[in-house]
Order: sequence, then structure tokens, then C-alpha cells
Amino acid sequence: MLSKIYEKYPKHGSNTVCLSYFDSPLGKLISAADTNFLYFILFEDSKDLDKKLQTLNQDINCTFVEDKNDILKKLDTELTEYFKGNIKKFTVPLKTHGTAFQKDVWNKLLEVPYGSTYTYGDLAISLGRPASHARAVGAACGANSHLLLIPCHRLVATASKGGFSCGIDRKEWLLKHEKKFV
Repeated sequence: MLSKIYEKYPKHGSNTVCLSYFDSPLGKLISAADTNFLYFILFEDSKDLDKKLQTLNQDINCTFVEDKNDILKKLDTELTEYFKGNIKKFTVPLKTHGTAFQKDVWNKLLEVPYGSTYTYGDLAISLGRPASHARAVGAACGANSHLLLIPCHRLVATASKGGFSCGIDRKEWLLKHEKKFV
């Protein structure tokens, strides 16, 4: 998979972004980071992966390399501990790309306690918007490039689990996993 990325995005920038895999209980995760920030962590089968790579490549004029820098090593450690139930918050520095509204949603998601859930409407209200903005909140969650770290899986619909960009089965697994360690 990474070799295809290197073919599609040949070296062209002075900024180096390391790409790395992490084998999680839910499938392989791919992450991208330079020496300052984690730009994304997504499942390898994410439909948005190519778009995220292209946007990052254009935004910061970077060269992708397969390597683990300090940020990615820290991420691996924190992911390992998260899946063991030993940590409830991630401390890796994130760089988000999105609209002001999306960033507001993502920042508010960071406040949703581990092991709990909020509805999309509740999150909209907590942002000072009407509950009818629940769909916009859901769309912002769908654009989240930092799965697990920005815990969009903790948002649910009023009558169901709601959606999840990488599959409802993964969302249900994550919610059950966190409940075990509350």
C-alpha cells in the first residue's frame, strides 16, 4: 500500500512527512506526521485516505517517507495503551484541516469523556447551536482525520448508534471497549 502512495506522490517538497502503520484490533491504521504534528490517522481502508494524502501533499508541499519519527512512536505507544484500556486521552499534537465549524466540533469532541456518549444534537447545543444542527455535526465527524484521537465514535444518534465513517461495527466495538475500562 505505501509503495502505491510513493508512486502517486513522488518526492517534491522540502517538508518530510512520515507514514506509518499500526495494527489495531479493528484493522490496520495509517498515520502521517512530521516532526511537529500528526496530520491524520485513518483506517487503511478509509475511502478518504487518498483525498487526505493529496490535500496534505498540496498544503505543505511534502515528501512522504515510510518511517516512524518521534510523534509516530509516541502515537504507537498511546494507541497500544488505549487498546489495553490504560489511557483515556491522547497527547500527540494534532494539526487539523477544516472549516471553523468543523474545528469547533472536533475541539468539543475532545471534551466528551472516555466511555460516555453524547448525541449529535447535544453536541450542537453545547456549541450554542440548535439541536437541528445535528446533521452538520455528523458531517463534521465524517470529515475527522484523527480517528480515535478526536473521539467522533462517542457521538450517537437519538434512536441509534448513528453513522461512522469507517463502519458501524468499529464504532460499536470502540464504545464497548471504552465501557469496559470506565
